[in-house]
Amino acid sequence: MKRIWMERKGVSPVIATILMVAITVVLAAVLYVMVSGYMQSGGTSPVAGALTYDRDLSDANNGDATFQFVISNPNSPLYSEISIKFLDPNGNLTMDIGYNWQHLASDTEHVATGDRLQIWTNSGGSIRTYEVVMTVTGYSGVISGEVPA
Repeated sequence: MKRIWMERKGVSPVIATILMVAITVVLAAVLYVMVSGYMQSGGTSPVAGALTYDRDLSDANNGDATFQFVISNPNSPLYSEISIKFLDPNGNLTMDIGYNWQHLASDTEHVATGDRLQIWTNSGGSIRTYEVVMTVTGYSGVISGEVPA
C-alpha cells in the first residue's frame, strides 16, 4: 500500500521564484508610495540669484541700505511669489524694517535682474550686519544679502 500524501509535490521552484519576486516588487512599490510623501521639499527647482549691498546708495548707520538684485531662476517672478524677511545681528526675525523695490524696467508686476531693493529701519538706527532673506514660492532655497559691519 502506497502512502499518497508522501507523493504529493509542492510548488515548483520556478513558480516559487516568480512568486517571491512579485511579492518583493509589490512590497517595494507600497513602501515607496508611503515614504515618498516625506521626501518632498519646498520646491522642485532651486532659486538662483544674489542681493549685493550697494555702498554708494546706502547709509547703514542711519538705518537704510540698498541692494542690487540679480536673479536667474526663476526669471522675473511676480511680487506675490516673493517673501522677504529681515534678521537682526543676533539672527532674530525683526518686523522693524520696511522695503521698496526700485525698477530698472517699466514692468512693475515682476521683480527682475537689475532692480534695486531698498530697506530701512522704522527706528532710524543702525542696520549693520542685518540680513535680508528672500524666498520664491514654488522654489527651494533662498537669496540673501547682508549689510556689512
